[in-house]
Amino acid sequence: MPDPVYPIGPAIVGTALRNAGHDVRWFDALRHADPKSAFAATIDAVRPEAVLLSIRNIDNAAFPSPSRHFEDHLELARVVREKSKAPFLLGGSAFSLLPEAFLEYLGADAGVVGEGEKAACEALDALSRGEELPRILRAPRLEAPFVAPDRELFDAAWYYESGGLANMQTKRGCALQCSYCTYPLLEGSRIREEEPGAVVDQLEAIRASGIDHVFIVDAVFNRPESHAAAICEEIIRRDLQISFTGYFAPQGDLPELPGLLARAGCTAVELGTDALSDPVLERLGKGFTVDEAMRYSRRLAEAGIKQCHNLIFGCPGETLATMAESTANMDALEPTAVIAMIGLRVFEGTPLWRYGGGDEAGAQGDPLSLLEPVFFLEEAVADSIVEKVAGLVDARPNWISPGLGRRYNPRYLEKLRKRHKGLLWTIYGASDAPPRGK
Repeated sequence: MPDPVYPIGPAIVGTALRNAGHDVRWFDALRHADPKSAFAATIDAVRPEAVLLSIRNIDNAAFPSPSRHFEDHLELARVVREKSKAPFLLGGSAFSLLPEAFLEYLGADAGVVGEGEKAACEALDALSRGEELPRILRAPRLEAPFVAPDRELFDAAWYYESGGLANMQTKRGCALQCSYCTYPLLEGSRIREEEPGAVVDQLEAIRASGIDHVFIVDAVFNRPESHAAAICEEIIRRDLQISFTGYFAPQGDLPELPGLLARAGCTAVELGTDALSDPVLERLGKGFTVDEAMRYSRRLAEAGIKQCHNLIFGCPGETLATMAESTANMDALEPTAVIAMIGLRVFEGTPLWRYGGGDEAGAQGDPLSLLEPVFFLEEAVADSIVEKVAGLVDARPNWISPGLGRRYNPRYLEKLRKRHKGLLWTIYGASDAPPRGK
């Protein structure tokens, strides 16, 4: 939700396997009304020598209504075991966060933690030699240039029609130290950049296929700013005429970047602001102040770039006063949209794990218990926060709350998507936005 996302990770791995000489066949569960039956028919037809299953998300991380995703994977895993004796391997970002839990839950033989394109090739080569794989293969960090995905492996045109965006990656790694974030666990804290010309080569190929809206899936596109600026300059030099967006940190020192972004086709950005109260920002380890965030947001606005700020209420150090301060500051910015979340999803290995309740969850000794979502809510606001945030969202037509279901109705968003490409939030608050509380 709200859109199907092109499976860029599996496409990269599949491209690497194909480049290494393997015969790669794909099954995309999103494309079938009855995925279990369709997958069973595919297994019967292909008779695979190995089956690789990618798991992207554990849940939607949306309190107070978390939605677990892995039951669907269990149905597919059962088909593998019923229909085939082939080695069954797992991968993907969700698996990399909880490998032991997913191996036990899905009954797989082994799995790749981390960047899978090289490790998957090595695993299949080992299997072809009759070697036994370790249960968990921990892949080393790879260096650029990375494998560019063959977008014909999945139906890129369907994803664009249904989701309004293509996606691509310009770097791996995140040097920020946000207390709850899993990006450093998945990609490391050292940034590894693709050469800007190679990035724009991919964008040019996407544009030539008839797709002209792209989401940059880097942890943070504007870190470092010099890399983002170089990509923008190359897009402008080639006159690519493409619209792109991505995740941004609301902080930067390069004065020309907002203008470069706008000239290159960056029409909207999603900002990982999280709070606009300094005590909360400091406890989150965000690395910027309220003044810096608001100044950066206004610079983007002056360049004509639409913005969606993410706010997380109930973080460490939160009080009713800091909630009011964040809200007032956000109102002053008048962004196009705000995504309001409640509480922090706690993941093992993050700084939040120990003081956010993770140790207690992990102490059960059962890896499957870690599949159940744990959320941190600051005690000072925990009793009233759901009602309080609901009131804030209902009073602001451009605020969206996935956890509360506010302005996040699947039927409405599907209808809206049919007549709008790009990010749906860019028209929130407009005349055709969903009404309050819907």
